[in-house]
Amino acid sequence: MNKKLRRSLSLLLAMTMVTGLLGGCAGGSDSVDAVTDVKDAGTQAAGAASEDGTSDPWQLAATSTYEPYPETVTYTIGLRVRADVAYPEGSTDTAEESAYTRFMKSKLNIQNENAFEAADDNDYNQKVSMAITSGDIPDIMNVTYDDFKELAENDMLEDLTDAYNNCASDLMKEIYASNDNRSLDMATIDGKLYAIPTTAISSGPEMLWLRGDWMDKLGLEEPKTLEDIENIVKAFVKQDPGENGAGKTVGIPLCVDGDTNYIYGNYSGAYKANNIFTSFGAYPEQWIEGKDKTAVYGSVQPEMKQGLQVLADWYKEGVIDQQLAVRTYDDIKALVTDGKCGSYFCGWWAPYDLAGSYELNPDVEWRAYILPAGSDNKVTMWSGNPNQNYFVVRKGFEHPELLVKAKSITLDYNQGDAAYTDDSAECKEYLDYVAHGYGVEVIGGFDWYDAAARAYQHISEAIDGTRNPDEMNAYEHSLYESCTKYLEAVNNKEKPEKANWLDYNARMVASKLMNDTEVNIVQPVFFSQTDSMSLMWESLRTLERTTILKIVTNEISVDEFDTFAEEWMNAGGQQITEEVNEAIN
Repeated sequence: MNKKLRRSLSLLLAMTMVTGLLGGCAGGSDSVDAVTDVKDAGTQAAGAASEDGTSDPWQLAATSTYEPYPETVTYTIGLRVRADVAYPEGSTDTAEESAYTRFMKSKLNIQNENAFEAADDNDYNQKVSMAITSGDIPDIMNVTYDDFKELAENDMLEDLTDAYNNCASDLMKEIYASNDNRSLDMATIDGKLYAIPTTAISSGPEMLWLRGDWMDKLGLEEPKTLEDIENIVKAFVKQDPGENGAGKTVGIPLCVDGDTNYIYGNYSGAYKANNIFTSFGAYPEQWIEGKDKTAVYGSVQPEMKQGLQVLADWYKEGVIDQQLAVRTYDDIKALVTDGKCGSYFCGWWAPYDLAGSYELNPDVEWRAYILPAGSDNKVTMWSGNPNQNYFVVRKGFEHPELLVKAKSITLDYNQGDAAYTDDSAECKEYLDYVAHGYGVEVIGGFDWYDAAARAYQHISEAIDGTRNPDEMNAYEHSLYESCTKYLEAVNNKEKPEKANWLDYNARMVASKLMNDTEVNIVQPVFFSQTDSMSLMWESLRTLERTTILKIVTNEISVDEFDTFAEEWMNAGGQQITEEVNEAIN
């Protein structure tokens, strides 16, 4: 692919992939040589086999990453097809006939036939369950961990160990290794690999985002402790540096709106206080290894009390938003955008949520801090589930390696540099689809666990001249160009474009902080569901969230936590804890 086409693709990617940040869009170029070596090795193997007179094109295809099948292999698959899926204007493409399928046919000579399609996750999961119950599953499916376990326990899956060893590209193996192969470990049973998991990406430690322009206006120093945070936010609320009017600037917002939004929880969300709890050795909503080496539920451990006391005190002092119990996620985002809030917790990607703030006030300055630290002066976070889902192959499918080969091609062309030496019409059409978000990627790729940190390293090296920008993948190159434009505008004393401001503050400022901060990572030991959870978990979670909110808002004392923990165990928590330990042992 020539540089002009690559630059055009970079611009398209920059415009279309911002909304997919938490999906991880930061590939690397370190594996270019490895991918080339694999291709060369496959070619050499084919040549050697031919010389021996034992060449079997089907065997070659079954044991190499890039060798296409000698005849078209049609496979069935269950597929999510969004209701709003778009194709180029005037196109008659479908999920079975598109730029993606034409590209895969040109590379591997494979063609999907959709056994079922679903517009959303609920519909898809229901159809997966029906297929499992009937015993008639497609050749390939993308399933949850619990469905994966059920399929494996019922001997319905192909062993993919040999397929992975023979056909996984070096890039695929590198990506799995970025999380110490934890993703593969969760797909391995009795030493055999039964799925190709789609990895989850680390959002890194939570950051405290503060209005730096307000801090300068009030002469406030950078925070280093919990007390510093308290004093800064109090000053924002009481001294009104944003000139909102008395009582109209709110403290730190914590969102309790909906299923995934809560005071603590998933690191990929915003408006949570996870770092407050981890600084005291508490890991809410996580199954972790306890002091006796058994699994315990973090939300009911005594270490929670110190973090809850901090939040309760902050609420009482106005450091935490006084309307946290009724604010929605969108309400909070509007407060931040409108300059009514100058402090909140979020990940490195927060600037992409601050577009409105920058539009209203181009002089706004947000600064990120990773704190508080624990007793060892290090920040601690827990890691998330290493996998999003699991691609599995029906037992008896004649070409189980097809899944591994298709995944490898997708990765090499999206995360690696394979596209830059491919001038085929199918490749160009496929990349145009990717850039515009057209169609459905039938067997999609995934990313490095530390994708955001890798992107920062590559972009910063390109800016300081130690990496050739032309060796970066398309998405990284688009970010590099955006950050360069930001720096050029600043140097020329001009207002940076919004997109460049967002990219630079997320990819260079916040990501540098994440990259430079030493972090302790606690690995939860269980991410699945036990039998009793399906019956009791909703009521237990309601008990937990209701009680925690009452404690934080000073409706009840922190001392009531012990009563809650005991009630939680008696209401089914003890039984579930025993089941979790049985499952992991």
